Amino acid sequence: SRGINAEYGVIERKERGSGEGVTEEEGIEDVKEEVKEEMQDEIKKEMQEEVKEGENNVGVKEEEVEKVNKEAEEEREEGTVHTNTNILVDKMKFKKYNGYKEDPYLFLESDAQAFTPIKEWYNIDDDFPFENIFVRSSENTKQRNLSVACRRIRDIIQQNENRIKVINCGLKLFSYSKPAFSKCPYRLLQSGIHYSSRYLGSKLFSVSRDDMAKVLSAGGVPKATLEADLAEKLKDLPTMIVVFHLAAEGLRPEFWVCVYATENNVKSYVTEDEKNHFRLMLGLEPLLTEREKKKLDAMEKYREKKRIEAEMGKDGEEMKEGEEVKEDGAAEATEKGDDTERTD
Repeated sequence: SRGINAEYGVIERKERGSGEGVTEEEGIEDVKEEVKEEMQDEIKKEMQEEVKEGENNVGVKEEEVEKVNKEAEEEREEGTVHTNTNILVDKMKFKKYNGYKEDPYLFLESDAQAFTPIKEWYNIDDDFPFENIFVRSSENTKQRNLSVACRRIRDIIQQNENRIKVINCGLKLFSYSKPAFSKCPYRLLQSGIHYSSRYLGSKLFSVSRDDMAKVLSAGGVPKATLEADLAEKLKDLPTMIVVFHLAAEGLRPEFWVCVYATENNVKSYVTEDEKNHFRLMLGLEPLLTEREKKKLDAMEKYREKKRIEAEMGKDGEEMKEGEEVKEDGAAEATEKGDDTERTD
């Protein structure tokens, strides 16, 4: 046992009944050596215990190693692993990355069930190439878009289905619509209207420039505001997508617009950018898009905020100037009072 004599700064060691005193440095060195010896003894004990456990499990480990070696040799014979690598590394099977798996291109038969309501609803001619229509899913619930490709593209895809990978092709003609939108399960798309309009029957209408301009306005217009003959044709139509066609005139080319006809109103069913493009072709001013309206609203709010801050700043400056004037007047009055007292 050891103790520190604080008065003399000497460590008193009492070992085996001796009362020999040592200096502080010698005592610290002795303590370090003893701690080191204790740690070495503990490490030796742990190693001995691990050796004993290993000897008990030698049989089990040998069986596992033999099993792994046997499986690796079988795989080498099959040629599935590299022969120059370590046995345990050979057990790792690496998957080959083939890229993103594209949806298949499934061309429908000309008498497919999906075409029946489309033929009846839009009065499509029999010359329409239904055999060139394809979908991207074999499940009926996921056939959202019907696209068309030319005959040569169809043959290339069908004959090289497992040899080439096609990212995208074709022209979208029809898209799935909810029953509340239209009784026909598929509606016409503006992206392919210049192609599908060739085969449309009674759902294609030739209109004048004024009627096309009305349809391309910000929000729909009543059917009664259109020309009499066109309004009469649209009067009894159910809710559906129809096509307005404006013939070429001068430098302006012909174009087609998908129009959503309800019971009483009609409006263009195109994007804001497409609507502005058609308006410019007619010589009309483009309409503000939603994003442009948001920008203008944000700018207006910012200007109003700056105006209010400027007014508040002016009022604050005027108040400060008034306070300074009052302070100057009070100081002058005080100085005059002091001068009067001195004179008296």
